[in-house]
Amino acid sequence: MNEYEYIYMKKRKDFGRFCNFDDVESKILGQVEGDVTQGDMFVEQTIIHTTLDNITTYSEHSVNTARVQTKSRVMLHCEGGWPKEVDYTENQDTVKWRKRLEKDPSFVTVVRQLTKNTITCLEQNDTIDLFENYFQEEEPEHMPENLTMKTVALFRDPADEKRSVTKIGWHPEGPTKLVGSYANLRFQRMTDEMPMASFIWDINERNVPLTELRATSPLICCQYNQKNADVLVGGSYSGLLYLYDLRKGPSPTGKSAVEVSHYDPVYDVQWLHSKTGTECASVSSDGRLLFWDVRKLTETTDECVLTDGCKDEPKTLGGVSLEWMQEAGPTKFLVGSEHGIILSVTRRPKKEPEINAWFGTEDRGGYGRHFGPVYSVKRNPFNPKFFLSVGDWCCKMWMEELKGPMLQTPYYPSFLTAAAWSPTRPGVFFLCRQDGKMDVWDYYYRMNEVSLSQKISDASLSSLSVQAGGSLAAVGDADGTITLMQLCDGLTKMAPNEKNLLGSMFDREFKREKNLEAIKKLAGNKKEDAEGGKGREPVAIDQNEYQAREKSFFADVGMTGDDLGTRIGG
Repeated sequence: MNEYEYIYMKKRKDFGRFCNFDDVESKILGQVEGDVTQGDMFVEQTIIHTTLDNITTYSEHSVNTARVQTKSRVMLHCEGGWPKEVDYTENQDTVKWRKRLEKDPSFVTVVRQLTKNTITCLEQNDTIDLFENYFQEEEPEHMPENLTMKTVALFRDPADEKRSVTKIGWHPEGPTKLVGSYANLRFQRMTDEMPMASFIWDINERNVPLTELRATSPLICCQYNQKNADVLVGGSYSGLLYLYDLRKGPSPTGKSAVEVSHYDPVYDVQWLHSKTGTECASVSSDGRLLFWDVRKLTETTDECVLTDGCKDEPKTLGGVSLEWMQEAGPTKFLVGSEHGIILSVTRRPKKEPEINAWFGTEDRGGYGRHFGPVYSVKRNPFNPKFFLSVGDWCCKMWMEELKGPMLQTPYYPSFLTAAAWSPTRPGVFFLCRQDGKMDVWDYYYRMNEVSLSQKISDASLSSLSVQAGGSLAAVGDADGTITLMQLCDGLTKMAPNEKNLLGSMFDREFKREKNLEAIKKLAGNKKEDAEGGKGREPVAIDQNEYQAREKSFFADVGMTGDDLGTRIGG
């Protein structure tokens, strides 16, 4: 057989390069002649198909591991290092041993050797302060950052039937426990098999409730006593108040008498500041604000009927939310009604409680009422005379001396269900929506749009409570799940001079509203005098007087410029 070879010539610098192939015309390099005798050597073999690879074979499995139940156990640490003949529990034996050891000649030598090593470390600490805080006296300016919040835990209702989380209360001694009230407030949707119990959850144990609160009617609200954390009070769907003492078990230790209780569900309850720590207030949709002493629930201490203030035929307004804050005054109460009006109730000693203000009602000189029930009304913890409310598709901010809203958010595409101020930031508040989102507004950063919006649940959000430390927020939804959110430092830590700046901003808006009210009132009086007081025409605003008042307002607050304020068409 002929041998053929072809020699490729390549330079040394081209070694290692990739081959570059080109299309060329075919040509014959060699030819092998046919040999008939070679056919006899052909042997036919059986065809076998096989597949070979070098990929490792794996199998996929899914395993749901059981949660490890942790328990607290006691451990005894014994003092060691003593010889066997010395009883360390006897003080005389240990003193004798120390004295004998100090008399040993080698003791002084060892101590001197040890002090040589420690002297070097002490001299370094004197030269360089390892614990020095740099830039401690300098105050950084407010810098906007990326605000975030993350889900820490989920606490699901153990009941098979879906119930809404109607109210959440934090333990007063820290972010360790919270109480959730569960009920179904939809009309005629409560079945006979629906569980009545509410639960207390431990933050570190998310699978099983720490304690259940038993009742004959579902609890709509429940709060811890601020002086005694083992005592709770809850308002039920039947109108009764239940008193719980966790030291005596999950069953109520007392409940209010039927004849003096509410006729409708108790929507909110608040503990009051007193010497005994046993006074509380409750509000219901039956139109009554009741005051109690839990030591004697067979009778009320005071009662206030919530009306619209009409002298001839007063109409009763059902209450759905209650706000009381010691800093705002121990005698002042704010009640949100089913008609979108907020009532201010004053309770003075030895006098009956009375309503002294109606916010949002046109009949009492106000404006800007909500279009739905006021589910939340909350005072600002740093400026208690300012408070916010939610009752429709927007949140409104009020001031005690104004009968109308001072500020309000834009209208949302979904209904707002709950609101809360940040306890550590005076300009931050939280809003819960029916589409499952929670919005965070930061007035110190910007007032025209939301600072942070996050999806919390697929179900409608129903309740909200921010822990006193400001870093944790518990959000309840309509499916009975409480979501624990961890807030970032930007939503927790107060910026330098933030409290004063927010206070001046609120005062500026208050002065602006007062000026507008004065202009409208003056223009209305002029119109009535010109027409002899006949008929009630729409109030007209004098453009020149309006612009003069506006320039005076901006001059008072120290703002200058040509483009400030608004222009009214003639």
